[in-house]
Amino acid sequence: MTVFSEKGGITRRQFFKGAGILAITAVLTGVFSKIGIDMTKAGDDYIAKRAQGLYTLDEKMTIRKSHENPEIIQLYKDFLSPGEVKPMSEKAHHLLHTRYGQDIPAFIEELKGQHEEAA
Repeated sequence: MTVFSEKGGITRRQFFKGAGILAITAVLTGVFSKIGIDMTKAGDDYIAKRAQGLYTLDEKMTIRKSHENPEIIQLYKDFLSPGEVKPMSEKAHHLLHTRYGQDIPAFIEELKGQHEEAA
């Protein structure tokens, strides 16, 4: 009985349906990849222009190094290490190093305690 047996291969209608789906998928893939490539190029151009702008600004500055900045030197002399320029002083370490997350409340209490002792 041929009613219960399957024919070998695919029908013409199935072939065109599959080919159509494949063609649409290929076109959409090409379009999206083109958009991605264009966006990447635009991003690269922006990054290059931004870097060049920053380098140009840096070259025009009179003080280019923070340790040569007279205001920073004065800050160390007056407050962070009184009487001298000592970048690794205890006070400079505590005030200028960044704290994150759970360390912040304890750090605030520590600073309050130091302020009360000085007063």
